[in-house]
Amino acid sequence: MKQCAVEGADPQRGETPARQLDRFTRCAIGRRKINLMLTVGSQGLYEWLVTDQQFDLLQISPEVVLGKYIAITSIDSGPLVPTDDETAAGWESRKKIAYSPKIQTIQGLPRAGWDEWYIFDNPTDLGTSHLEENIFEMPQEQGHVSVLVNYGFALYPPERSNHLATLFWEQLARIRPASYVADNDYLTFVSINKRLFASVRDAVKSLR
Repeated sequence: MKQCAVEGADPQRGETPARQLDRFTRCAIGRRKINLMLTVGSQGLYEWLVTDQQFDLLQISPEVVLGKYIAITSIDSGPLVPTDDETAAGWESRKKIAYSPKIQTIQGLPRAGWDEWYIFDNPTDLGTSHLEENIFEMPQEQGHVSVLVNYGFALYPPERSNHLATLFWEQLARIRPASYVADNDYLTFVSINKRLFASVRDAVKSLR
């Protein structure tokens, strides 16, 4: 979901112009990578893909979120605190998790890298986020959310998923989202919607 466009820094999120320029530079460098990786797999009813290619997922596959509801557990490694404009538009923050209204457009959706999204067909409440706590010491049960993206989690390569994949799939079974997106050094996309997954997979392949 990374974007390489330089836009005005958002002081409400504590992003300075220098930090934003650094983010742009890292993203632009990522675009020069060759031998790009795309790996796909499945687990139960879910299909997944992981790629190290740098691009804005929503620009190539806006249907991932259009008409859906998003629960954001991480943005730029921290919690999303909705701006005044986002709050007026229906965004809420509860227990370190930000919840969107029904998504009508991808324009203005908050994303910055090191993001983690759970996407639903209907409004939901995930409970308590343990964003700044050791996920291996937190309750693995309904109403408690371990934030994996900041541990460098991806379902591939194996060194990225060791010790975390089991926790991830167990948590996904409890939360039961329509789709999941994690964006760190890798982009991980997981969906229970086979038609949507195929569309995203084909769109990513077309970029290679």
